Amino acid sequence: MKLTFLAIIALISTYSFGQITFEHGTLEEALAKAKQAKKPLFVDVYATWCGPCKQMAATAFVDPEVTKYYNANFISLKLDGEKNDGPGVMQKYGISAYPTLLYFNSNGDLVAKVVGGQQAKQLLSKGKDVVNPESNPVFAANKTYQKSKKKQEDLKAYVKVLQENEHDSLEKYAAEYYQKYPNLNLKDPVELDVFKSAVHDYKSPLSKQFLSDDENVKNQDAYLGKINDYFMTTYQEAKIANDFAIMEKMVVEIFPYLQKCNVPDLPSQADYLEYVKGQFSK
Repeated sequence: MKLTFLAIIALISTYSFGQITFEHGTLEEALAKAKQAKKPLFVDVYATWCGPCKQMAATAFVDPEVTKYYNANFISLKLDGEKNDGPGVMQKYGISAYPTLLYFNSNGDLVAKVVGGQQAKQLLSKGKDVVNPESNPVFAANKTYQKSKKKQEDLKAYVKVLQENEHDSLEKYAAEYYQKYPNLNLKDPVELDVFKSAVHDYKSPLSKQFLSDDENVKNQDAYLGKINDYFMTTYQEAKIANDFAIMEKMVVEIFPYLQKCNVPDLPSQADYLEYVKGQFSK
C-alpha cells in the first residue's frame, strides 16, 4: 500500500471534459460484455482509501487522449478489491497492491497486468500495446533484445526504448540492469533513468549524489518524482515495521531537498511531520 505524499503537498488542479466510461458490476459481467462487443477489457482494481488510485482517477482517467482511446477500444471496469467479487479477483490474479490494472482480450484471457499508478502517457501506451502490440516500438525492441547476446549495450538499448515509451516493463529491466551493473553513471541519460526506476532507498550513495546535484533540481518534475518515490517506499517500510521513527528520520533528511523546489504552499517540516504522523496512525 502506497500513499502519494507530494500530491498532498502540492496544489494540483485538474480540468477535464470527459473520462473513461467504467462499468461497475462484476468481472464476470464485464468479461461477458467485452466478448459480446468483441473488445478487450480494461479493469482498474482499486481501494477507496488508496492515494495513487485517487490521483490516477483525477488525472490519467480524465486525460482527453486516454479517454478517447479507451472508450473507443475497450470495455472498462472499476472493481473495488475489497467488496463484492473484488477479494476473489485479487486472489485469482495474485493482486497484492493498489491500484492494479488488468487487461483481458475479448476471449477473456489475461494479457497484461500493471501494478501501481500510471500517468496518462503510460496508460495510453499500454492500451495501444494490448490493442495492437506490433505497432509499438517496444515490440520490435523486445524482439531485438531477445535475439541479442544480452550484453550490457544490448540491455541498455532496450531500456532506452522502454523509457522513451514510458513502458510498464521499464521497472523490471531497469532493476535487471542495476543488479548487473550497479556502478551507474548519473550523467549518462539511460543510466540516470535506470537509477530513477530501480533505486528506491534514500540512503543509497547514488540517491545522495542525485539529490545533492543542483543540476537535477532544474528538472523539477523528475526531482520531485524521485523524492516522492523515497516517501512512498519509506512509508511502506515504516508501516510494515509499525515504526514511525523510520518515516520521521527520512522526512528530516529529505525535507531540505524538497525545499529546493518550487512547491506551492509547502508546510514547515514540523507541520508536515505532524500531518504524516496523523496519517500513519490511522
